[in-house]
Amino acid sequence: MAHDSTSSPAPGSDAVAPAETAESAYWDGVGTEWTHTRPDRLWREYTDRLQIALLDRWLEAPDPLPSRVPPTALKTDLFDEVAGRGIVSHLSSKGFCTTGIDISPVVVAEALRRNPELHAQVADVRTLPFADASFDLVYSGSTLDHFASVADIAQAMQELVRVLRPSGRLLLTLDNPLNPLVWLRNGPLLNLLRRWGIVPYSVGATLGPKRLADLVRSSGLEVLQTEALLHCPRVLAVWRAGRLEGRAAAAQERFLASLARWECLKQWPSRFVTGHFTAILAGKREEQ
Repeated sequence: MAHDSTSSPAPGSDAVAPAETAESAYWDGVGTEWTHTRPDRLWREYTDRLQIALLDRWLEAPDPLPSRVPPTALKTDLFDEVAGRGIVSHLSSKGFCTTGIDISPVVVAEALRRNPELHAQVADVRTLPFADASFDLVYSGSTLDHFASVADIAQAMQELVRVLRPSGRLLLTLDNPLNPLVWLRNGPLLNLLRRWGIVPYSVGATLGPKRLADLVRSSGLEVLQTEALLHCPRVLAVWRAGRLEGRAAAAQERFLASLARWECLKQWPSRFVTGHFTAILAGKREEQ
């Protein structure tokens, strides 16, 4: 599903915003709430650190291109940059010129306000408004697992591959349904957890590690690394993080360090039972 590269905007360029949809209106509401109340700040700091650590493990700082144009990165939603500090500034520190998209105009505007170095526009990841082979890196952190169907995930994957340059890298995470708590949250307990406020926004279809790797390969990429991510007892951790909001920085740092120690479980054979997310690093072949 290639787009005509002569008619697609370049990364970071201005584009006409898509018409509002039910999905964008919903995420506008979520973005407005999180912008004004900023719940779970300490917990979001932990998840930001996990993502940054994953980037540092899997990606080296890129060499500048011969033309001295900085390498380009696409981040497929900007909720992290509204709910917490996000990862845009870290990508910039690694040498990337970063473009972000989000389906919510509210989220895009707030992410731009907080990250002046960011290029961003309103867009749906299933129909990206960029030319073929625009980005050296695509980072999609738990974006595709908010769609209603696996078909939507597959459509979005084709778009991510299309905009990735030859020899580029895709770093992708999705909810891991092999984790019993994720399975319960996304399935039989979802409505109850939504009413209690434990699941604060919509979740959707997802894929286990094997099916996700198969989809990545069938989309034309080579799987380079696979990992299970976020092994702490999440519900308890979010609750405890909320209790520590406003406490001394030293107490918060001790708490964050205690959560990080759970990540040793990624080395265990049971890692895809304890991990809340599946993370995949994939590469695009030179000839593509």
